[in-house]
Amino acid sequence: MNESILVVDDDANVRKMLSSILSDEGYIVETVENGRQAIKVCEKEYFDLALIDIELPDMKGTELLIELKNKWPKMIRIIITGSPTLDNAIKALNRGASGYVLKPFNVEELLRMVRKHLDERAAESFRVFAEKSKMEQRDAEFSEQFKKAKGSLFSH
Repeated sequence: MNESILVVDDDANVRKMLSSILSDEGYIVETVENGRQAIKVCEKEYFDLALIDIELPDMKGTELLIELKNKWPKMIRIIITGSPTLDNAIKALNRGASGYVLKPFNVEELLRMVRKHLDERAAESFRVFAEKSKMEQRDAEFSEQFKKAKGSLFSH
């Protein structure tokens, strides 16, 4: 699997719990306690997915969402929160969150959401790769037909 997940939460117990759960599922997990640390670690290594607490000590999780979306647009970003409000959900989704998870966590639900988003991104990557391969094949066939046509034009 080897997919990597960044957990951004100021609560050490939440970081430890998520790290343990996700590691047990085979994910590579890194944890940080604030937005600045998240940005710093993302500059050094790539993460497939980030779980971001909406309330961080140095910035709002929604601000971090925007930063991550701008710098690493392919990263999946999921907001986690203990204070579920419609306003928080709308802000998170409008600012680039791929999903929204409530604390306390339903572990099965969290794992399903993580897997769903990673699978969707993998399928999209495969679709893009397959489309690119088809286009390259068509280009090669066209080039070959063009060479033949050009050759027959000049051989007469």
